[in-house]
Amino acid sequence: MTAAHPIEQLIATAEKEFRVVLKTQSTSLEEAAAKYRKKRGRHPPPGFDTWYNFAAEKGAIVVEEFWDQIYHDLGPFWGVEPHRFRHRTHAFHPKISIRDGVVSAPSIDGHARLAQWTDMLQSLASYPHVHLPDVDIPVNVNDEPAMLVPWETIDTALSTARRILLRPAEVLNEYSSLRDLDAENSTFTFDPEWLGPRLTHPSNAKEGPRPFWSLVRPACPLHSPAHVSPIFTDIWHPQGHTSDEHSAANMLPIHFPNNTLKGYVSNWTIAIDPCEYPNLQGLHGAFVAPGAMSVTTSLFPLFGASKISISNEILIPSSSDWNTSYSYVSQALALPWGENEEKLCWHYPATGGHNTARNWQRFQRHRFVAMLNATQLEVAEANLHAGNESSIGLAHSGNFRLLPGNEYKLITENGAAMAEWVAGWAQVGFTDLRCDEDESEKGACPYNGAHFSVTTAADSNNIEAEEDQKEKSCKYTAALDGDGGDSSVFLHSLNAGKAVLKASIYKQWYDARLTAWLHFIPMDNTLVDLYGIMEFFLGTRTEAGNEDFAHLKIEGGGHDAKAKKIAQTGKEWAGKVLRREDMLLYVYRLVLEYARVTDDRRVGLGWVGDLIGEERR
Repeated sequence: MTAAHPIEQLIATAEKEFRVVLKTQSTSLEEAAAKYRKKRGRHPPPGFDTWYNFAAEKGAIVVEEFWDQIYHDLGPFWGVEPHRFRHRTHAFHPKISIRDGVVSAPSIDGHARLAQWTDMLQSLASYPHVHLPDVDIPVNVNDEPAMLVPWETIDTALSTARRILLRPAEVLNEYSSLRDLDAENSTFTFDPEWLGPRLTHPSNAKEGPRPFWSLVRPACPLHSPAHVSPIFTDIWHPQGHTSDEHSAANMLPIHFPNNTLKGYVSNWTIAIDPCEYPNLQGLHGAFVAPGAMSVTTSLFPLFGASKISISNEILIPSSSDWNTSYSYVSQALALPWGENEEKLCWHYPATGGHNTARNWQRFQRHRFVAMLNATQLEVAEANLHAGNESSIGLAHSGNFRLLPGNEYKLITENGAAMAEWVAGWAQVGFTDLRCDEDESEKGACPYNGAHFSVTTAADSNNIEAEEDQKEKSCKYTAALDGDGGDSSVFLHSLNAGKAVLKASIYKQWYDARLTAWLHFIPMDNTLVDLYGIMEFFLGTRTEAGNEDFAHLKIEGGGHDAKAKKIAQTGKEWAGKVLRREDMLLYVYRLVLEYARVTDDRRVGLGWVGDLIGEERR
């Protein structure tokens, strides 16, 4: 009997785990409150009853686990006196303020995201039975993470926090007003001490800009791989003296990545955690050259659309997720599975950081496009069999190599058919190379133009364009890290019924609602598992009519039915838990919890309406 493919095992495990999660769904206010207390160790916040009624009215699926991110984000603040950050958030700009249920943003001009987030909160506040407590919500309007607090500071705050379940008679059910704060805090100023793009080594300013990883590493747990591994300073050497060992291709794993099942992602939470993968400091643009570097190591409430697992922002749905135009795009891209072609389509710009002649080979999107280019693969295959140790499996672009041991047991690699096989289904390319302004030449990019051409595809929002019609007819698409994780691409691909391959270092508000291998197809951030994933789902067929590689076919031609199930399950589930109503519910609960943790009376605040009668009995 043939052993099950690792992906089959992972799919079966995902389905089993998801069934367990669904069994925890609450169907009444009392049940939801009881599960809250069991999981959180506190009473629900004041207004929990109204929140639950809103959820029931909107037909939401209430599973306590779906809001885990809120408690992860707010957890450290329970270990800090609320007055220490209440004045800071009031003085911060840009921010959104809520007073007596009215939502406003004083500095909305010039910040499109702030305007859309304000619209989201105003939409929530407009519902008749919704009353939002007074809060100030500072926001990060950049794409990149803005807060990386040292691990020891966060650990101390978490260890100081206490979970207390007071007797119902002792519980207060009204938040404090912030009207007095508006008057008394009018002259207070707050400087987060932003570390900007010219961040230098503390010991020697002459060394020039230091790597972003120098802030990531201290934020990782003490015994994590990233914390105990060195910073590869030669990657950022001002004169470009990078060692061969730390070239982009040589930093890719030559064996199965850690924390995988025979090379395939087995835990999505771990897969997106940079603390587990020190090599990402030289293999991901967000760490190599962030597009906008403005980071603080001070802890205070700061809200944003995405973050890496160790950054300390408080997540809210992205402004583009909230934007209704994406719903239109999603619906337009949706075709019945059988009417789609067995192709993977991806046409987006070369974002994800500031790529230059020195660093572009370290960018995730560049690696993805190069790996799916037949010409690059022909060179890589030739080098794989040439026997030259220094260039085994190396592509001409120098940003990826085929694993010399063929650990994934790829049939196409054994048959020297990979280039032709990929050409049969990969329809990918850049719409904009985002070339460094100092080095661009009349729209061309001198340092990587020989490896990449710009496709004629229009922006994915323009569904009338010819290239978008091609994308519309593809069964597969990919969601890769662009600026800030580009979460909207992922959501509208789910809603379009695509089988979505996703690789990311970013966390999103909805992560606890989705299950890898059930709703989407996870990839390692180095993308070394890409070929194995596609060979499993597509089989080894090359272009129609080519019989030269007929002997390479996997029995049944791949696993189309499994890909179809993932695509359909993802689409159906997104229609239940990733709606605009679900975004409002997430934000509603977040605001209630945030208002409590910033209140001086927070230990006594709670909702115990379901326990009052019980205590009297």
